[in-house]
Parts: sequence; C-alpha cells; structure tokens
Amino acid sequence: MKKSYLLAMALAAMVSCTSDEFIGDSNSPNGVNGNGSEKAIAFASNTPRITRASGADAAQELGYSFNVYATKTMEGATAADDDDVTSNVFALSAYSETDNTPYQVWYTASSANQTTSNTYNWEYVGAASSSTDPATTYGTTGYEVTLASEQTIKYWDYSAKNYIFTAYSTKGGSVTKMTNNGFTFTGTAAQVADMYVADKLTITEKSNPAVHTTADNKIGDAVKLTFRSAATKVRLGIYETISGYVVKDVSFRPNGSIGGFAAATKTNATLSGSFNGNAILSSSSSDPYTFTITYDAASNVAQLITSSDASSYFDFGTFASSSAIGETSTAPTWASGSSTYNITLPNTNHVGNMVLYVDYDLYNSVSGETIHVKGAKAVVPEMYMTWNPNYAYTYLFKISDNTNGTTGIEGESPEGIFPITFDALTIAATEGSQVGTITTVTTPAITTYQNNSVSASGITYAHASGPIYITVNTNGTLADLSVDNTKLYTVEDGTTEADLILNTKTKTAVTSGDHVLSILSADATVQDVTFTSGKAAEFTPNASTNYAIEFATIETVTGLVADTTPVTGYYTRTGDTAPYNYSKITDPDAKAQNGTTYYSIVYQYKIIAVGS
Repeated sequence: MKKSYLLAMALAAMVSCTSDEFIGDSNSPNGVNGNGSEKAIAFASNTPRITRASGADAAQELGYSFNVYATKTMEGATAADDDDVTSNVFALSAYSETDNTPYQVWYTASSANQTTSNTYNWEYVGAASSSTDPATTYGTTGYEVTLASEQTIKYWDYSAKNYIFTAYSTKGGSVTKMTNNGFTFTGTAAQVADMYVADKLTITEKSNPAVHTTADNKIGDAVKLTFRSAATKVRLGIYETISGYVVKDVSFRPNGSIGGFAAATKTNATLSGSFNGNAILSSSSSDPYTFTITYDAASNVAQLITSSDASSYFDFGTFASSSAIGETSTAPTWASGSSTYNITLPNTNHVGNMVLYVDYDLYNSVSGETIHVKGAKAVVPEMYMTWNPNYAYTYLFKISDNTNGTTGIEGESPEGIFPITFDALTIAATEGSQVGTITTVTTPAITTYQNNSVSASGITYAHASGPIYITVNTNGTLADLSVDNTKLYTVEDGTTEADLILNTKTKTAVTSGDHVLSILSADATVQDVTFTSGKAAEFTPNASTNYAIEFATIETVTGLVADTTPVTGYYTRTGDTAPYNYSKITDPDAKAQNGTTYYSIVYQYKIIAVGS
C-alpha cells in the first residue's frame, strides 16, 4: 500500500502582458518545518515584465483575480495495472475529460497572514453566496469575486505520479470546456486583449518533506505559473533615404487596386493578407471572437486558434504624411502617429503573405520638382507573419532611390529597376528579447533577420548581437540560395542599392575571415522563426561597417539563333563548379554562337548598416 504525505500546497503565480510570472515564497510562518507539520496553500505575486512589477501592480495586471485548474494522476492500484487514475484538485466538480470548473483566486491588499491559506494577499478559500447571504463577495473593491460553490484548502499528495496546472485571467467573456489540454474562450476583441493564459505546468519531481526548501515546481513546494498576454502588439512605420528629395503623401491601396495616382489613394496604412479581424483591439467593436486555447507540446505555451473567417486586410491606422516622412530607421513616420504598439488579435492560423501597395511623391525642396511614384509593392513572406500571443511585431518600410513603382502609366510604362526596401522586425516580448528583420521590397526581395536588434524607436543591427539570417522571396515564395547566387560585400558609407546596380560605387567581396556568408545546411530556428536549409543564409558581422547582400536571378537564355540573335547584355559562364565566373557581353554587335550557353542575370541588393 502506498504511503501518502499530505503537505500544504504553496501555489504561486506570475503574470504580465509580456511573459511575466508570479513567484511564491514558502518561507512563511505556516511553512513546513522539520517535523512535517502542514503548510496551507498561499499565493504570492510578482510580475517580471521588461520592466518588472510586483505585488499590487501584478495583481492589477490580472484584474485582481485569476482562475486555476489542477489535477493529480495516480498510478494503477497494482504493478500489473497500467491504467493511471486522474482526479481533480483545484476544481469544483469530479474530473471530466470535457469540462471542469476551476477555482477562483482573489487579491486583497494587506490581507496576508489573516488566514493560513493567505500569506501574500492572495486567497482562494471561501464560502459560496446563498439565498440567506447573497452579498458574500471577496477581493478588491470594484473587482469583487462571488463564489458559486464553496472553495476549500488543498494539500499535496506525495503518492501522486504528477500534478498538472493550467490557469487564466479574464476581464469579461466566457470560458468553457476547461481541461488539462486547454479551454474555449469567447469574447470581444478588447476582452481578448485583457486575457492572460498561463503556460501548462506538469510537476513530477518530489521535494523532501523532512527538509523543506523553497524550490519551485516540486511536489511539496511552491508552484510557479507563468502567464502570458493573449493579445499581440503590432506597429508600422516608413522612412526614406533619398538624397536631395523628401517623400510625402504616401497613399495605400488595400488590395493592390490599379488606377491613376489621384484615384488610387487611402490615407490609412492598410495592407493585404490573411488576418484575424481587420481592426486593432482598441476599437469599440462588440463582435465576439471564439478561440480554442491549446498548448504547444514542446514549450507548453498557450496557442490561440479561431474558426472565424480571415480578413483580407489589416489597418495599422492613419498615416499622416502631408509633410516629409522620417529619414532614419530609428525615427520613421509611424502609422497612428506614434511608435506605440497597437493591441490586436493573434494571427496563428490565418497566416499568409502580407502585401503593401503604395503610391508616394518625391519632392525636391530646392527645385520644387515633384515626381509621382505609383504602384510600389512589397511582399512580407508568410514565415514572418505568424502573430503569436505575447509578441510584438514592427514593420518598417524604407523608401530609397530604388523603387519598383512606376512614374508613368501603370500597366503600360515599365517599372523602375530600383526597389523600395522593406524593413520588418519582430520583438519577442519575453523578458525583453528582441529580433529584427529587414526586407527589400522588390521582385525578388531580400530579408535580413537578427536577434536583439530592436529598440523602442526602430531597428539597429550590431555585430555584438550575433548572426544575421538572409532569405529571398519572389512574391512570397522563398528562393533556393547557393554560393552562386547569394554573395556578401562591404561598402563605404553613403552607398545605396542604386549605386551598386549602376556600378557607380565600389563593393568589396567578403571572402575570408569570420564574417563569411554561408548557406544553411540544416534548419535553424530563432525566436519562433524557422529558416530552412538551402533557402536561407547567414553571416556574423565582426565590425561596425556597411554590408551589402547581393542576390542574382540567373536564367538560361533560350530561343537564340546562331549568328543572328544579338546577345549584348547577356552573360557567359566559366568554371566547373559553383561559384562560377560570369562575364557580361558588352560588344554591341555580338551575336549568338553555336555551342555557347548564355545567361540573363538581374542583381538585387540590400544594404544594412551594422553598429557595435
């Protein structure tokens, strides 16, 4: 017969809009001592966000209460019995595989140590309201909790095989179908923004009841729950680097509508794609959303999935560009007028490419010249568009002297050979970790991505921040990279992508040292972004300098007639293995020759400044 130790369960919780935690402390007057006396469950709070909060501040983040559901699993009655038995611990009913009612936990300032179950102002033991005493409430004024059923103290069972804890905090909406594997939440966008969900926690290790410690997440000691905000943060900005011109009157086409410059425009920064809803959560919309909350098998972090139809666009807010837009990546012009993030729904199951279509004016303040640029397009690949709960995403667009728009009639005039450059970055809002990506908006487009490159004001790449990853896409499709088509150079200050395309500035190939570019031979994951072998490259900058990434679209020319078809501007190739040597044909009278293979090559560049 198994021997059971009943120990008071100390349950601690942490919460925040990033990945904050409530940490419990078992060193209380009621703690288990050397003779094995019992200790009541108590709740403590601490909120380690990027700027940490604790106590009442953490309680406020949770709305002064949260709900916790826990089960314990017992091994089979005999050695031959393989059927484990699961029963509820923190619940108001017997165990169900489909729906359970969790306990409520509430906060009252200066209430610690008034009961054995409350040592840090958090309490969960209370009587239910009744017809004779319907006014029984608990907690902080304005956030009172009313119990439908009595809640009693809980104790550890040392004969248990494991305990599983799940928890959440909401300020409205409804939770149903609560199990160890998740639950269903229905509420408005604003209620989603106010919800926190704890990581699923499984405890198997047992502490020594005779030598009580303060270790977390052991049977017999404090339980630490990590809460994460259910919402996502996003923002969008644009800046320009065109010498002698300013960029004004940026206009957006929600779905790539074609038309003349005057007829094309929309002042809100609206991008096409596939999204959960088309408005930020600060809107007054009362439309309900239903999410199924599950947990990632590897990280145990909550995942929000919705059956709602996807929206085909997302509105980042009004973009005021009647005056000149910003000129650096740390001082762009932001949609909605500030660098503050917008709170929005997570977007994990409606993920697709995000597309920007814009028109804008180039204005020379000296000559008074205005150039209308129309139909510039940027594609953000799907791999960067998974908006996870508790993450913040920033999208910066850099307009350089390269543009893929046209200054003539759309559909008739040729597009310019120079691209807009798109800068996108994502901040993992977990304990301040940050990731940045920069993408050229051309066909093809070059994207660079570095961890810890984000600040409140924008993006700054640094050689101290580790490797920079590179991907290339053509309208959202990732290209195969090789040592033949992807190369790295250093360039002097002031060099632009246009200078490299036109060969008006020199570039120095990086062929040796510890910052040589390499093609990934195995998949790599950085901050939930997975880079696929053969479709991504990396290099680790080793100094404060300007790097240029070159991608060459190389195609074999067909349909040539010997001694007839002009081949000026095409390339020939030498070498037995990649990287090959390509030579451009400049002779204006050159004609195709039998036995010679000709290639067309289009080069695109992305320049990034790397600091210390």
